[in-house]
Amino acid sequence: MQFHVVDVFSDKADGRARRARPGAVWQTPGCLFLLLVFLLLWSVPDVQAQGATVRGRVVDQADDQPLPGAAVVLVPLDGDTRVGTAADGNGYFVMPRIAPGTYRVEASFLGYLAFTDTLTLAFDDRRTLDVRLRADETEMDEVVVESQRVVAGGGTVGFETVRPSALARIPMPGVSADLAAYLQTQPGVVTTGDRGGHLFVRGGTPTQNLVLIDGMPVFQPFHIVGFYSAFPSDIVAYANVHAGGFKARYGGRLSSVIDVATRNGNKQRIVGGASLAPFLGAARVEVPVIPERASVLISIRESLIERISPDVLGQDLPYRFGDRFIKAHAFLSRTSSLSMTALHTSDAGDVADTEGQPNELRWQNAAFGGHYVYLPEEYAALAQLRFFVSRLDSRYRPFGAPEREAVARLFGLEAGFVYFLGNTEVHTGLFGQSYAFSYDFGGAAGGVEEFVTEGGLYMDVTAQVSEAVQVEPGLRVHSFASRRQVAIEPRLAVVWRPGGAVSKHIFSAAWGLYHQQIIGLYNARDVTDAFVTWAPSPEHAAGVPQSMHILAGWRGQVLPWLSVGIEGYYKDLAHLAFAEYSETFSEGILVDPVDGQARGLDVKLTISRPSFYGAVHYGLASVWYERQVMQTVFHEVPTGSGVQLVPETGLVQERFSPPHDRRHQVDVLARLTHGPYALSARWQFGSGLPFTPATGFYDEVAVGQPDEAGFRTRPGTSVLVIDRALYAERLPAYHRLDVALERRFVFGGVQATLQAAVINVYDRANIFDYDLFAGRRINQLPLIPSLGLHVEMP
Repeated sequence: MQFHVVDVFSDKADGRARRARPGAVWQTPGCLFLLLVFLLLWSVPDVQAQGATVRGRVVDQADDQPLPGAAVVLVPLDGDTRVGTAADGNGYFVMPRIAPGTYRVEASFLGYLAFTDTLTLAFDDRRTLDVRLRADETEMDEVVVESQRVVAGGGTVGFETVRPSALARIPMPGVSADLAAYLQTQPGVVTTGDRGGHLFVRGGTPTQNLVLIDGMPVFQPFHIVGFYSAFPSDIVAYANVHAGGFKARYGGRLSSVIDVATRNGNKQRIVGGASLAPFLGAARVEVPVIPERASVLISIRESLIERISPDVLGQDLPYRFGDRFIKAHAFLSRTSSLSMTALHTSDAGDVADTEGQPNELRWQNAAFGGHYVYLPEEYAALAQLRFFVSRLDSRYRPFGAPEREAVARLFGLEAGFVYFLGNTEVHTGLFGQSYAFSYDFGGAAGGVEEFVTEGGLYMDVTAQVSEAVQVEPGLRVHSFASRRQVAIEPRLAVVWRPGGAVSKHIFSAAWGLYHQQIIGLYNARDVTDAFVTWAPSPEHAAGVPQSMHILAGWRGQVLPWLSVGIEGYYKDLAHLAFAEYSETFSEGILVDPVDGQARGLDVKLTISRPSFYGAVHYGLASVWYERQVMQTVFHEVPTGSGVQLVPETGLVQERFSPPHDRRHQVDVLARLTHGPYALSARWQFGSGLPFTPATGFYDEVAVGQPDEAGFRTRPGTSVLVIDRALYAERLPAYHRLDVALERRFVFGGVQATLQAAVINVYDRANIFDYDLFAGRRINQLPLIPSLGLHVEMP
């Protein structure tokens, strides 16, 4: 099979990418992928010798859900040297090189009763344990849940594991909690508003975020209304969020990773839930296809706000969105499992105006993938195979301009292996993937098709050098075939716990190099940049876009109920493609090559009490880009008759802040519980974002042609005249208060939650954007009351 790679053509005169041309022909990575899989399997280190091996899985006794991070410890009955490990994301664990003897097996997980048993091992034994933990109903309070979340994060700078319980703390216009709302409370995450579906993480752009659901990349998973994404809390098992400095197993993106693992369906009995609120209706059902072996989970959500807002709120909110999710999971044996996941999302609406001049935007995601996990009997290792396909279809019809459309498609394969070598874990893997892009901006050039192939391999090592020091080196070799470039990406993280594993203080630092061939194209002149076209990076750049991350931080348990975290970060950015203003609606997207930097400081204070949870987050950030522009300067030159102005034209460096440069950001969250009642409140503040002021516009008419004789009576093409200084002004500051009150009920085996919420309590008129041509301000969501009901059938 062959793919024709199409590279973006660069206009050498001004450095702007305008159209595409055919490039070289490259073979797909399929044959190379299979060869590397064979070589990697054949070269697995011999780690099964020199002692016994204990392996297995830890699951919830009630529904067979895996318990990631569960601790499994072997305590010798005739000694004091313990051996322990933690279950991975699928609940599997492996402990190699165990000395012969009799041990007490202890398995524990916060919020569950501990499991104990006795195990006698011979020198060469291979034992498989199936550990089922039962929930401890007496410990399900906020303190326990928060402690679990902190421990799961591991202490590495820039990394956090998010549990569904954390999502439920955020006040929402509806009972359905969502990962999107939680991410927006983090100090390094910037959003342009209540609509648009984009997140900017520590200076990066939305297309520089790698978003995964069960290992499948999703191009645009955040819904058109900013509270929601394709990740409702009902289907989320946990989410690993890397704001920077992420490991070598992740690649192809410059900014961040949001790795979402979904729940498996209940394998014991049929369960489900449903919710209804003015914004959203949702339903979920879990069916055990084969009891204790196989299950299916189905989740459906559809928005209601467009239908009921005129009657309930007295105004139009023209937004439609929804998501459909299905996952089948099966334990093939005690040491292997298989899951298949499918996701579909849809979004549509008028993101810019609700008063007669629509700017219609719509997009759809579709993704499907499979994941196979196996614990080999012969090795103290874990093997994983994964495949996925993903697609994004988007359309945008700006008022008074041609319709634009774009399609992005992705197919990928990945094989990964984890080797357990005592206190060291080695993660290795290889991958291959192919992108296909097509887009049409409605201009005379017509549609464009482009293809990209990538492949490579990686290795991550987690080594416990001592009780206090953990070192995590990594290396990724990423081949960008269509650019004829191979990127070598070293990574390194160091974690220091002064008091060992139980230390109350954790210091960590990380460094790494990252490359991304795929970019997002948008027209900076648009009222909103919600329409983004995925495409290969233009060849006018010196190379594939790249970044270097440097992070350092400290997390400490200052008091039993107070934890503090401080992280500083620096990102050096090179060879980026930045969209510039086009002069008219009809002209295609132009990009300039830019370099830049992002730096900042994030501070988190968290209070955890039995009946109160509070958090204060502050982010200080600075992002700037630099590009070369042609500039003409006039010099005074003396002449015999006086002074003459002589022009001199040349390239100069122009430095500016991009439109997502939010300098100050504050988020305050509080949740008070008392019996069946819970009161949540969130106040957020963000300093103004940059924008480019306009000095005016005019109608341009064509003259001098034979067919233009009547130009005096025909309208021309509107041309915008912008300020020479890009993004020299800033919008007003953004701030808003949201509150929610909940009451829980129990009727037999049915649990119900009734919620009343108010979004934007004091009805702040926050600006979303400004239509420069129409001279019209566009505000974000006004005060919105909500009443919702959620019913759970456990």
